[in-house]
Amino acid sequence: MTTNIYQTTYKKVFFDCDSTLTAIEGVDWLAEHKGVGNIVKQLTQEAMNGHLPFESILKQRLDIIKPTLDDLLKLGQKYIQNCLPDAKKSISLLHQQQIEVYIITGGYRPAVEILARWLGIDTKHVFAIDLNFNSKGIYIGVDTQNPLTQNGGKGKIIKKLTQNSRSMLIGDGATDLEAKDAVDIFIGFGGIVCRPLVREQADIYINIASLMPIVALTKLPNFIC
Repeated sequence: MTTNIYQTTYKKVFFDCDSTLTAIEGVDWLAEHKGVGNIVKQLTQEAMNGHLPFESILKQRLDIIKPTLDDLLKLGQKYIQNCLPDAKKSISLLHQQQIEVYIITGGYRPAVEILARWLGIDTKHVFAIDLNFNSKGIYIGVDTQNPLTQNGGKGKIIKKLTQNSRSMLIGDGATDLEAKDAVDIFIGFGGIVCRPLVREQADIYINIASLMPIVALTKLPNFIC
């Protein structure tokens, strides 16, 4: 029996959400929507470039924005409207290879799950930050027990999910880079925003606004990856 060396050996592929699957940063969109864009955007850039710990700004941004549940549902639709043109097709092709596709993000679950369903990703494969709302849909806090509220959280979750499975992570930011050692290959994504630290330290770097290279990379021979 002949073995096809170009058949994928990857079993799990993890995508970041903001500035990877979709061209916007959700927290910045929420901030603009609520009229506090300039303050929040600066904090986001500092964190994503690795200059500020993610956990140090998480609650700070939310306390400034005070998003409602309705705001997050609107954000989910904005994610879809700004999704990379070939994201849906790329994920479909990964599924055809029997690859499990996940979203792992510091974004907020209600919005991310809307995008996931549109992309054909099982919401059980969505790992995002959980917010607490009162009966009127008003923000009252964040679930700080969620590992994604802390630096290094992505890596912890991925390690539990992968075990002995070959895995790949694609993302644009510092929190993705932190999880590099939890996967077999980390692909930095600069198709929307180029972050120098990620570009320098990623195993592979993509600088075009397309996810189709991911499909090709899953088919590279073992000795290359």
